[in-house]
Amino acid sequence: MKRSPRTPIAWLQLSHRPMKLIAAVAGVSFANVLVFFQLGLSGALYDSQKRPIEQLNGELAMVPRRYTNLGEPLRFQRAQLARVRGIAGVQSVSPLHVGKIDWINTDTRETKQALVFGVDPSNPALKLPALKEQRAQLQLPNSVLFDTSSKKAAGPVSKVVSAGGIYDTELRGQQAKVTGLFKLGLTFAADINLITSTTNFQVFFPDSNRGDIQLGVIKLQPKANVARVQASINSILDPSLKVLTIKELQQQEMNHWRKNTSFGLIFNLGVLVGLAVGSIIVYQILYSEVGDHLGEYATMKAMGYSDRIVVGIIVQESIILATLAFLPSLILSIALYQILMRSTGLLVVMSIGRAAMVFILTLLLCSGSGWLATSKLRRLDPADVF
Repeated sequence: MKRSPRTPIAWLQLSHRPMKLIAAVAGVSFANVLVFFQLGLSGALYDSQKRPIEQLNGELAMVPRRYTNLGEPLRFQRAQLARVRGIAGVQSVSPLHVGKIDWINTDTRETKQALVFGVDPSNPALKLPALKEQRAQLQLPNSVLFDTSSKKAAGPVSKVVSAGGIYDTELRGQQAKVTGLFKLGLTFAADINLITSTTNFQVFFPDSNRGDIQLGVIKLQPKANVARVQASINSILDPSLKVLTIKELQQQEMNHWRKNTSFGLIFNLGVLVGLAVGSIIVYQILYSEVGDHLGEYATMKAMGYSDRIVVGIIVQESIILATLAFLPSLILSIALYQILMRSTGLLVVMSIGRAAMVFILTLLLCSGSGWLATSKLRRLDPADVF
């Protein structure tokens, strides 16, 4: 018999026991939420690490050849950056100082780590609008700007400054005044982001050499060929330095967190665990279904239905389970992302690409589990049953 049965056997098999169906959908949904959770955190990690680099006010960046990531910068002489001013296509250069420092919440005396960016107020290496608007504040002695995305444990800084006040604190024993605000977004490198002038940076980091910088930002002329200018600069640079495009610098940042830290491994294992949980749940449910209705399937085979049709019923059941479980898992994951954003300050968002990828993976793995659950059915001989 070549034609498939028109009766929706797969759906009837699943729905004739509503509680069992609900439990199955809940199990697959839970597995999907695990996958979404891991993908959301890993995506937020990589996006957060790229965010400061995206704000570099130029097309090229000069870094030490041994540079690994923005949170652990290496020093080089500022004079090296000045050498590229005469290269054809270069419009301007700007130094960026980067350092980590302890921040003290003056109310609780709790200490948190802050990532400090030092910029030239007249030619800032970051293109944040707040830097132009608050140039005068940047030039004040011991003045810093505070990232409103910083963790709440930093204290009521945003509230005080938004009301027109100044928040006083200490940085390495030096008095510091928060005179302005900006919004950049947290990274895994620190709990707080601060921006100050190059002069103030030297005050807060007195052990650093005045001639040293951590990163050089190179802005090109409007019609300059980025690849050609990059090659020209690299040809004259000291071998200990290199010039990267902004995209290359972002990629290097992400590669560091993926390959050189435990984060990438942990997130990937979490995704695999979630997928494995969903596959096992579907396999167990459908294997049980096959066992409970072995006589009925034997009857179908005795009537002339091929293995392809009989096995197809079970695979259809797995696809139905995957489809039914996806929507509730998507809604729960979006709600979970909102909670994560409020509690961590990281930008955890649900993208169409991520949702589509999880749905396709769920369909493939559930279908595979359904096919594996039919091993007994594929070997079934109706004569053995009757």
